[in-house]
Amino acid sequence: MNRIVGAALAAMLLSACGGGEQVDAAKVLRDGAAAMGKLKTVDATLKLTKGSVTLQGFTLVSARTAVRLPADSDTTYTVKQQGVTIGLEVVISGGHVYLRLPFSPLQEVTGPEAAAFPDMAKLFDSSSGLPAVIPEGLSPKYVSTDQVAGKSAYQISTTYTADQVRGLLAELNSTGPVDARVWVDTSNRLIHKALLTGAFGDGGLQATVEVDITGFDSAVIIPSPPASSTRISSPSP
Repeated sequence: MNRIVGAALAAMLLSACGGGEQVDAAKVLRDGAAAMGKLKTVDATLKLTKGSVTLQGFTLVSARTAVRLPADSDTTYTVKQQGVTIGLEVVISGGHVYLRLPFSPLQEVTGPEAAAFPDMAKLFDSSSGLPAVIPEGLSPKYVSTDQVAGKSAYQISTTYTADQVRGLLAELNSTGPVDARVWVDTSNRLIHKALLTGAFGDGGLQATVEVDITGFDSAVIIPSPPASSTRISSPSP
């Protein structure tokens, strides 16, 4: 009887110490980057869950984008100013940038005003966006296997330099390293979610951005601005 009990205890101890899922975190990130680099279209939602980031004089709440690679996107920014929440739509198509203010048609913007809005297609660019940056995380570690949007995903923790994150979105201008959590599909290796925390908030304070990614290679329709759309040019200095 003692032998049976001893064997059972030994089995339990071995299971507790070594029975967890063995996941190569670095490989998961590489596989996730490779899968994302093959996409032709993608949807994403960004939202501030901690801190504040200012965009064009407005406090950014969230952004919802539909991207058709390599360079077209339709993004609606939800922003606040003096307690009022509004939506700003920015369409980038054929190398042109168009802005839709509330109750107004799309209008082309040029110069510094056009450059002030993030080019969301670059976030998924295979040479400089997430597919290029994700594998470069420092000391990646497997955290857990979670359910994200109904899909099984590996959660990986890692750290990126300020320059790497700034290269993804210039508005995330951190003064130091950025901690990240990345959720990679256990089956197809597509990245479903990323959480970035760093000193890129207003005034160099800590902020957290959550990026939820969906619509992999789904149909994306980018609005076609009318040929008569008014052009808004930034004044010369």
